[in-house]
Amino acid sequence: MSRPESGIEGYAVLDHAPIGHLILSHGFVVRFWNRCLESWTNIPRDRIIGTSLLDHFPHLRTPKYASRIESAFHGGPPTVFSSQLHPFIIPAPLPGGKFRRQYTVVTSIPTSEGTGYLALFAIQDVTSLTEAIDNHHLALKRAMAEMEERKKTEAKLTKTAEELQRLNQILQERSNRDGLTGLFNHRYFYYLLRRDFLLARRHRKDLVCLIIDLDHFKKVNDTYGHPCGDGVLKEVAKRLKRQLRETDVVARYGGEEFAVLLPQTDLPGGHVIAEGLRTRVEKEAFEFGSTRVNITCSIGLASLEKHQPKLPQDLLQFADQALYQSKNLGRNRTVVYSSEAVYTI
Repeated sequence: MSRPESGIEGYAVLDHAPIGHLILSHGFVVRFWNRCLESWTNIPRDRIIGTSLLDHFPHLRTPKYASRIESAFHGGPPTVFSSQLHPFIIPAPLPGGKFRRQYTVVTSIPTSEGTGYLALFAIQDVTSLTEAIDNHHLALKRAMAEMEERKKTEAKLTKTAEELQRLNQILQERSNRDGLTGLFNHRYFYYLLRRDFLLARRHRKDLVCLIIDLDHFKKVNDTYGHPCGDGVLKEVAKRLKRQLRETDVVARYGGEEFAVLLPQTDLPGGHVIAEGLRTRVEKEAFEFGSTRVNITCSIGLASLEKHQPKLPQDLLQFADQALYQSKNLGRNRTVVYSSEAVYTI
């Protein structure tokens, strides 16, 4: 069986590139296979040129690869196979059993005859870069674990606060914020709860936790639509942030629930803040174009010194139980947790 002309002469410059290059024609027939790929795969070009790439790498038959590569034969736009989702498009073993992690771009190029298109693969080895990123993540985790040991004196506490601020900026860039409201998300709130709980206990300071729930919020979505409901949530988030101090923590805890941490705040002070938040939600209507929405909220409140939780999650649970009682008592009120009976101030 004769093989089609390889066209090696026309692509010889690609043999000098430090990245893998291959060219396919219709039917996934290999027209060019550069020396870099020969070295990576141990497949010589005289054994692969003129054959179907799918016979050598059957995983490329799946739709997630085949349909996207096929578009190049019709002059489609470049296709990217990222190192996160498709790291081994052309498996290339390394010593020790690992494979090269790859970043691949497939580009449509016209044939020399001008009668159609070929698919040009440019495959970059990003193994070292990926390992460097992984090592950075590991170093970051170790740095966070070591922080607790640095907080032994007031001077070290100040230094640690600056380091925490730097780490917070890094963490925020890695999706630790809620996409709708811009507040901290549920997962990151648990980290901050544990941090502030341990700091308050160590320095014998109080810590107040609030759980805020918008009353009958489902009616807002059902009556005015979800875009309006999303607008209400974003505006509530802005009002909470404007009402609180920079040292306070506010997060979107779930659907229409928000969680707040008030460091160095006692129970009466926390109640004053909670009532300020509640009345501001109640008295200031939410306006979206010609739509005017009035809502209220219920708040549960718990304190480290008053209620003596053993664990950070216990403080959160106490506030959540107080919120449940606020709902039972008719909503639109602030309720403080009590081990015997939940009460309002």
